[in-house]
Amino acid sequence: MNEQTANSDFPRLAMNSEQAALVILVHGTYAGDSENAGQKWWQAGSPVVAQLKSRLPRGVRIAEGSEVFHWSGENSERARSKASLQLLERLRALEAERRDYHLVGHSHGGSVIWKTLKAKCLSKQPLEHLKSWTTVGTPYLEHRSRSVFNVWNIAGVVMGVLLIPPAARAMLQLGRMLNNAFQGNDMVLTLPPASEAGLMGIIRAPILASLKWVGVQVEHSVEGVHIGSYDPETGVTLLEYFFGSLEGILLLVVTLVLCYVLLHLSMISIRPAIESYRIHAEERLQRSALQIYGGRYLAIWSPDDEAINGLRATLGFRVSFVSKMFPQERVFFSDTLGLLSRPYYWVLSPFFNHWLQPHIDRLVRNTVTKAAQGNDRPSSTIVAVTPSPVAELSHLFPPLPTILSKRILCTADHHARDIAPLLRKLLGQASLAQGMEGFCKELSGKELVHTSYFDHSAVMELIACNITWSMGEEMVKWKTWRMDPGLTQWFGNAKRNLLSEFGCDDADQAHSGSAPARVA
Repeated sequence: MNEQTANSDFPRLAMNSEQAALVILVHGTYAGDSENAGQKWWQAGSPVVAQLKSRLPRGVRIAEGSEVFHWSGENSERARSKASLQLLERLRALEAERRDYHLVGHSHGGSVIWKTLKAKCLSKQPLEHLKSWTTVGTPYLEHRSRSVFNVWNIAGVVMGVLLIPPAARAMLQLGRMLNNAFQGNDMVLTLPPASEAGLMGIIRAPILASLKWVGVQVEHSVEGVHIGSYDPETGVTLLEYFFGSLEGILLLVVTLVLCYVLLHLSMISIRPAIESYRIHAEERLQRSALQIYGGRYLAIWSPDDEAINGLRATLGFRVSFVSKMFPQERVFFSDTLGLLSRPYYWVLSPFFNHWLQPHIDRLVRNTVTKAAQGNDRPSSTIVAVTPSPVAELSHLFPPLPTILSKRILCTADHHARDIAPLLRKLLGQASLAQGMEGFCKELSGKELVHTSYFDHSAVMELIACNITWSMGEEMVKWKTWRMDPGLTQWFGNAKRNLLSEFGCDDADQAHSGSAPARVA
């Protein structure tokens, strides 16, 4: 069915391209590209865009040219958070133009959209012109952190606060020295004695020892600690001493390093508590975001989605990477010579096996798990992976109908049969890197459920139906009369679940018409 035929099914709307509602497509992980047009599903001119365009009603068009949204596609929380801020800026511009728009995200592109909506909840002005948002195969990662009032967080904040005054004094001392030097005044650097310095006395002790070790003069007296050999009576100005002698340069460098180290340690100590607070605050934002935008949402996902199931499997990752210490059995001749090392095993293995090995193994396992999850957020642990934005509300977001899910799985299995020859070809390469590069190029994406949603017309119909939802009851009827009855029923039930949970706010009523009637 071509675009003209498909669009003729809908009532005609007198609207030019500048007035038409915009559909912004947000790609997922590893799907980024700097070009606006191409063959990737989200690029203008791709088969997916053409298929979706043929199903959209008049008055709605897909972003193209400079309107196409780009982000790096890196597998990290930082990259997704950065992308959400970029998307939010784009949406603010559309809001300022009072232009309607729709969002469609695949994989972690849905996570980017969700982060954008949560960030917008911090302001008291909702996205009034967001008419619908749809996610396809999106694995939502639920982050957890220790309590803000955890003993370690409290200790970190206390330590960070205690380190700020010494850092401020060091910076003040540096400023005073430089000011006197440039004004031509004389100044002798004398620090108060350790009995009066308090915490600063403990911090500066190793620094003074280091200065003395590199050759800087350090003299302790009842009046305090005199640093440096500068003497105004020699005729050398303070400016010449600081910038013309090795000792003066060392003093400036050490003071700068001291300021930096103290501030850095302070930020490191406070950082876990700040992140814990932000993570708990974002948990509270989730419910608010769904309350505002839940009625416009549609989650499309299959129980066989490899990304969702694979990320969920990382939660129970129990592989051991660090072996325990045991003496080797005597198999080879050289093992006999190794008998001399048995006393080392007797002494070290109890401590290593019971104390050191579990901690090292846990550290390595957590590092590997976080890398697979793309979780580079400080003080954060992923405790759940769900196809719904809020884990406890997963019952509101049912999977695709069983028949459609099986059809997608069967298609992926059919294409996956071609992987065996590709693997055989990979193993036959002289270079593993060269073989992996060729293997990735040969994959079409249809071998996985996660990357083959858009190859099925039913999924495209559901996306178009959710976009049409915002245009009123008559438009929905025009859209659903030729859809599969089972698919129409699934769509209606999904919308009914969300509206019964979150209701239909004023903004939804204004642009959506009679929602209960359309569900019926």
